[in-house]
Amino acid sequence: MIEIKELKNKSDYNPLSINKNAPFTQAWFYGEWQEAAGRKVRRFEIVDNSGTVGYFQVIKYPLPFQKAFLYIPHAPIFKAANLNNEFLKTFSEKLKKIAKEERAIFVRFDANISTKFDFYFKKTPMSAYHSVYFQPKHEWTLDIGEPEEELLKKIHPKHRYGIRLAENRGVIAEVVDDLEKYFEIFYKLLSETAKRNKFNLHPKNYYRIIFSNCAQSKNAFLVLAKYNEKIIAANFILLFGETAYFLLGGSSNEFKNMMAPHLAHWRGIIEAKNRSYKIYNFGAVGYDGYENFEGISRFKKRFGGQPLEYSDSYDLILEPFWFWLYNLYKKFQLYTRIV
Repeated sequence: MIEIKELKNKSDYNPLSINKNAPFTQAWFYGEWQEAAGRKVRRFEIVDNSGTVGYFQVIKYPLPFQKAFLYIPHAPIFKAANLNNEFLKTFSEKLKKIAKEERAIFVRFDANISTKFDFYFKKTPMSAYHSVYFQPKHEWTLDIGEPEEELLKKIHPKHRYGIRLAENRGVIAEVVDDLEKYFEIFYKLLSETAKRNKFNLHPKNYYRIIFSNCAQSKNAFLVLAKYNEKIIAANFILLFGETAYFLLGGSSNEFKNMMAPHLAHWRGIIEAKNRSYKIYNFGAVGYDGYENFEGISRFKKRFGGQPLEYSDSYDLILEPFWFWLYNLYKKFQLYTRIV
């Protein structure tokens, strides 16, 4: 028998016990980021006769007219052997109950399980994949368990050249743990990169919340690439489970010929390896049907590695009219961005 229980205590919520490489978006601290940004978060445990078999946390996003939608990013975290029709039915019924309690027009999730949920849920419209609030379907990961020289060999020759060029031209990449000291310069570089590559950012305060929370939790570090003592590139690396995540990064519009981002990533990979992490996750990459940021995707892939694919995104629709109106607005946003 499957049962889904709400959890209130941090000590009871442990997705890493189900999957050592559970996505950081299901970590307790990720929920704290959302709460600090003014969003309600609820966390749940999935139990059967054998004990705990899964976890997930739900984030509430407010909409106009006192409406809301709920999002479960890259979850549920669930033991594949326990995935069956009974779970899907129980999961669906529980989400309906939560949605009604929160006055949500729909619930969305994109699981870390390779399965189809079509019987109980509706596939998310493609236009919704272009939102800053939802997680990517494909990420790029690198196994960093090999010796350093082997990792370097697997990097594309152009990237190896870029790393050497940065070093030869005097770029220095250093690791720092004092996150908050460098927040303003980091955000400046992040904003320059977003504008240059035409992608949206969260409000500035959201990134400030992340830096503050991680500084307290000591679960992140920065890689700063400097030229003549000026920071020209910076990467924010988040640590969770066995994975080091390249969560955020930015580079200056100046000194683009210095190849600073190449060296910053290489320095981050080696630092994560030295701290005994097993995977370096570069984050989102494009894929068939969603080829956004082609240059960024190519840049990440040239470090070697393999794709990590999540399930399609699915919706549980509670209020069809409001759901239609929401998606019409998202399509309009996408169209105006393209033209």
